[in-house]
Amino acid sequence: MRTRTAAVLVAVLALAAGCAPAPRGADRDLVDDWAMLAAAKIPEPKAGDCWTTDASQVDNVIGAPGRVVGAPCENTHTIETAHVGHFTGAQADALQPPDPGDLAEQYKVCDIETTNYLGGGWASGRTRLLVYVPASRQWVAGARFFRCDVAALRSEAGILDPRKETLRGTLAPGGPMLLGCSVRVGALASWSDLTPVACTAPHDVELAGVVMAKTGTYPADDKGMEAAYDDACWDKIRAFTGSPASVLDTADAGYGYWMMSDEDEWKSGLRAARCYVMLKKKITRSLKGNGSAAI
Repeated sequence: MRTRTAAVLVAVLALAAGCAPAPRGADRDLVDDWAMLAAAKIPEPKAGDCWTTDASQVDNVIGAPGRVVGAPCENTHTIETAHVGHFTGAQADALQPPDPGDLAEQYKVCDIETTNYLGGGWASGRTRLLVYVPASRQWVAGARFFRCDVAALRSEAGILDPRKETLRGTLAPGGPMLLGCSVRVGALASWSDLTPVACTAPHDVELAGVVMAKTGTYPADDKGMEAAYDDACWDKIRAFTGSPASVLDTADAGYGYWMMSDEDEWKSGLRAARCYVMLKKKITRSLKGNGSAAI
């Protein structure tokens, strides 16, 4: 009965209000003077945001839940947003976000922006470029941004490296995330990972540089990998060491490379690989500019 009495009282008050004279200047229209509510908008990320993820391996990050931990990056995180861009033209007009293999323009932008953020090319360090697009439900709600993110890696195998410091500037000359010398995990012909160490510590691997594929076909097998990277990597090692092939041969030096893209990323233009000079023995110095000196 209490609920019913209240309802009747409200109805009586409403009727009474409808019978009362309108204030001077009023037009008795109850809706035309109300401002329309702004359309709901998906919150956009921003450069400098830091993220944590349920994934432990970089290849699984895109599909795993992620949580922003804010900026500056003083809380534990594995990923940072270096830049936020926006889709335009036909991509923005589409009913769904672009497929991962259709992000060539976004990868170009992200490569430039992450280089500015890190102080050097992301491929030269223990970092990995990730390009995020809105989820389908966000896209339908009007989101048209893309994120250029950088993940911190523990080693070449792609294990994420939680940290409490920003990645900004860490690939500038002398930066702490730059790749240099490493200890090989596994045999020379079948290594599975590299453990970064100082070049003054015993090591048998050193980064010679980053090479681009010499073919446009995705290297789906060993033969494809050789066609894409073998000659480019060997040329990079000779240029890095300044050594003729004869010196490298007598030192039992070889080469290895680590491709940094899956098939979708390859379609979007990410076709680089890190190229390493590899030795059968351990040394305690860098081979950069080694020339004709014995190794």
